[in-house]
Amino acid sequence: MNKIFKLSFIAMVIAVAVAIGCKQSFLETTNPNQLTETKFWKTEADVKAAIASVYSPMRLPLSGYWGAFRGYQDVNALGDDVLTIPGGEPSTMQMAYFTNDATNGDTQDIFAKLYSCIYRANLVIENTDKANLDAALTKSYVAEAKFLRGLAYFILASNFGDVPLKLTVAVSSDDANIESAPVAAVYQQVIKDFSESSADLPPTRPTGDKGRATQGAAIAFLGKTFLYIKDYANAETTLAKLVAPGSGYDLIDNFEDNFTDKNEFNRESVLEWVYGPINSQYSPWNEESGGNAMYNYRPQLTGSNGSGGWFKYIPSQFAVKEFKKEPRPNGADTKFDKRMYATFMWKYSDFGEVDKTWYNNMTFDALWTAAWTSIDRFEPLYKNFPEGKFLNKKFTNALRPEASADNYWAATPSTANVEVMRFAEVLLLHAEAALMNNHPEQAMADINRIRVRAGLLSKTVADFPGNSGLMAELQHQKLLELYFEQNRWNDLKRWYPAADALKTYMAANLKQGADKIQARNYIFPIPAGELQTNKKMTQNPLWK
Repeated sequence: MNKIFKLSFIAMVIAVAVAIGCKQSFLETTNPNQLTETKFWKTEADVKAAIASVYSPMRLPLSGYWGAFRGYQDVNALGDDVLTIPGGEPSTMQMAYFTNDATNGDTQDIFAKLYSCIYRANLVIENTDKANLDAALTKSYVAEAKFLRGLAYFILASNFGDVPLKLTVAVSSDDANIESAPVAAVYQQVIKDFSESSADLPPTRPTGDKGRATQGAAIAFLGKTFLYIKDYANAETTLAKLVAPGSGYDLIDNFEDNFTDKNEFNRESVLEWVYGPINSQYSPWNEESGGNAMYNYRPQLTGSNGSGGWFKYIPSQFAVKEFKKEPRPNGADTKFDKRMYATFMWKYSDFGEVDKTWYNNMTFDALWTAAWTSIDRFEPLYKNFPEGKFLNKKFTNALRPEASADNYWAATPSTANVEVMRFAEVLLLHAEAALMNNHPEQAMADINRIRVRAGLLSKTVADFPGNSGLMAELQHQKLLELYFEQNRWNDLKRWYPAADALKTYMAANLKQGADKIQARNYIFPIPAGELQTNKKMTQNPLWK
């Protein structure tokens, strides 16, 4: 990626956004050196800097929605595929046990950052034409801003429900403080933004601009949106554009390469956030200052104590059981699904295979012993391991032969990009839509592509009697394929629309806090701070 886009936290752009969004008081004097609306939006460099700032709130390495301390930590904590180690940040523990409320600081921050993204996207949409660029180039920048606005609203709709629709740059408090729109209207705006952006975004990006939105990303999220609102016909048709031969997308051979820095921007990548050795590794807390580090800090949260991590999660026994459910065929080079070896660490000899080590030749026994003090915080129910003892490998630095490789203070932090949308997810979304449209053969074809890459045998529809059998296989494969990738909770909400049914299912899987699940937990409450600022907005009905 080129330097302008890579260093997207440019104080200049943020200052411009504030200057444009707020009119000067008559008490203020004009600083001739200050960047103003009349001086900005003159060149493509201005527009490119502005579009970079739109990405920033979502991809901040710590507090962006995909950053280590926000959506990655909190949204993953809601699922039944991982257990959250007790004693962590109070905001995250509230999420994990379904005791969060409108004062939760993390959801407040997520909400605010998404609206920051939306505000900046609106600036680009309204001002790009002032730079007098080529018409096609102008369309491309506007389309990129619309895609990012649509993505922000997609996250807001799926997580918060009814929220304000802000589609123009606010110039007064009356413009900024508006009432919430129904979630159905928000999704329709998402569809509009993704549809319009898919028409004008480029299909690919040159090497220097990798990581920026493409036509494929807009199509993928458009299809995902249709699936979320249960418009299965449009979901299947839309996603078929990427599933069809010649789309340019496919599964890569090595599943694990999607989560390391070995094979970035590969053919499976539909959208990924760029991270790398940018600025000091010790300064990830600076948010949008020019010196903010852009390493990937997920290993710090995920890694176990023995690897220098903070060890916030452990695989649930339910997830382990699902991975072990279907061993590979006789004669295969591994006993279990190939994805399992990229996802977990365990003592292989406990299951009849040759042991291996990680990091600086650490055995699993050593890693488990180092982690035990944290594991011991669990309630007794969660300290029983009938499926065996397992630790997370996915999103760690376990591939590096270094001591304390997950500790960003001790070793070189991860430079791996973060996959926001993989082609594997596109296949599974398309399979679900096809199945809901009574096209089981197409669904099976999609699922088989996932299965074969995992080292499992192809199956036929006849192997899964009835739509419910194939749906169960789809859900099983999605759990394994997208484990720990911020999708599980939204999938469960869609598959179990009745809160009582979801509570029963989650309790059977020994999910922390399952007994507290209510209908209101399907969305986050509108943050209390936002309600205090915007008196026209009201709390979502489920949280009143």
